[in-house]
Amino acid sequence: MNRRLAGWLVAMLAFTLIAAGCGSDDAADTTAAANDTTTTAAVETTTTAAAETTTTAAATTTTEAPEVATVKVVTLPFITFAPYYIGVEEGYFAKYGIDVELVDFTVQEEILPALSSGQVDVSSGLVSAGMFNAIARGADIRITADKGYVDPAGCVNWAVLGRKDLVESGALDTPDQLAGLTVNIVPATWLEYYLAEVLAAGGLTLDDIEKVNISSPAVPEALDQSQIDAAVNSEPWVTRLAASGHVHVLPLPQELTPNESGAVMLFGPSLLGDNRDVGARFMAGYLEAVAQYAEGPTPRNLEIIAPITQLPEDLLNSMCWPAINPAGDVAVEGVIAFEEFAVDRGYLDEVVPAEDFYDASFLGDARALMEAGG
Repeated sequence: MNRRLAGWLVAMLAFTLIAAGCGSDDAADTTAAANDTTTTAAVETTTTAAAETTTTAAATTTTEAPEVATVKVVTLPFITFAPYYIGVEEGYFAKYGIDVELVDFTVQEEILPALSSGQVDVSSGLVSAGMFNAIARGADIRITADKGYVDPAGCVNWAVLGRKDLVESGALDTPDQLAGLTVNIVPATWLEYYLAEVLAAGGLTLDDIEKVNISSPAVPEALDQSQIDAAVNSEPWVTRLAASGHVHVLPLPQELTPNESGAVMLFGPSLLGDNRDVGARFMAGYLEAVAQYAEGPTPRNLEIIAPITQLPEDLLNSMCWPAINPAGDVAVEGVIAFEEFAVDRGYLDEVVPAEDFYDASFLGDARALMEAGG
């Protein structure tokens, strides 16, 4: 298969950047991605406003309350979507004149085209090849903030989890021992990029293992039945699997990819064009909500988050709460490193430059609004 055809096929995986969920609580639920044809639809509905995405929106510092604007935000029942719910419940968005409409998608393949066409305004997910293929083909979407990063001093959210008997026997003490083993991974995403880094530490490549892609809920049984030998996953599965003895092994992201953004927030054309002030106000509310999320499992946070994740409070209390950069900044060099990996694997035709995929101006304007007190 030539590289251009491979890149086109990966573009059809675009919805995995949402389903894999920002340090996903269910990162492997992308089995049907190979049949997704929605990226083409997303491209056909884009506008020509891409050149405007680096224009800085003027931050208002007046005391006059802004007109209330509705922002439609895609949400999934994963813990890293908690800041959106916190922002609504605690009034952080309302403070900046933003009425957030949380939109659930039952068909995840529809998320990216909905964002690109302006049906929704904000989405988030794992850094993925599909995202950059869509942008390269003209989709008017941009990364605007971090949605999950590797905190060097933080807890373990992303990890390679080894099968219990292999871990106990010492057969997964070093990365080179992965050679020939079967590993569950979401392809063409940041998780595969991290696995490639783990393998490289042992002198291996992705071609030295057998890769499969099964849903996260199926992983525990697959490990128990020795159908797979290891899995790359995130919370709450890291904690759930550890309770069964399938613990994280090998180098962690904190060692291999410190400070990198594995998941990001994206704005669509409705906020990248004439409504940039609305995007800045939304971002200010989001950053305030992230600050509360970073407090972890406080009684108030649990009250808000437990119903949306449907996770028991004892698990929410014990698991790692994935780190979200409190300043919102995206580690651009790390994202480009992912793109280079994707090009090398044939998922992308070429690296999309930072100025074409990242618009940091909303963060700057949001900070000005926050300093001005809203």
